[in-house]
Amino acid sequence: MAKYLNLKVLVPEWIWERWTWVMYLIINWDIKQLAERIKVRPDERFYKVVDKHMRAYLEENKMPPDEIAPAILNLADDYMAGRPMNLRAGDYIAIQNYLRQSK
Repeated sequence: MAKYLNLKVLVPEWIWERWTWVMYLIINWDIKQLAERIKVRPDERFYKVVDKHMRAYLEENKMPPDEIAPAILNLADDYMAGRPMNLRAGDYIAIQNYLRQSK
């Protein structure tokens, strides 16, 4: 008959107290690895919309449409600060939704 180990004896009490936190770190680590493997390449329309509204904002001080304003402003902030322009997940989704509505 298989004997089960008493994990409470093998694992220090301080780990049991923080088990939720430890599991969170393990889950996040797996998600990060998965995200690095997934690459998304937006289509040409996506880049045209971003280019159009970023140029209008930076060159003419014209605000983008409300649906994508936060996304364009985030990209413009990165650009103006000299940082690499990072497209956040929510920004990508907002721009994709904007493209779907404008068909």
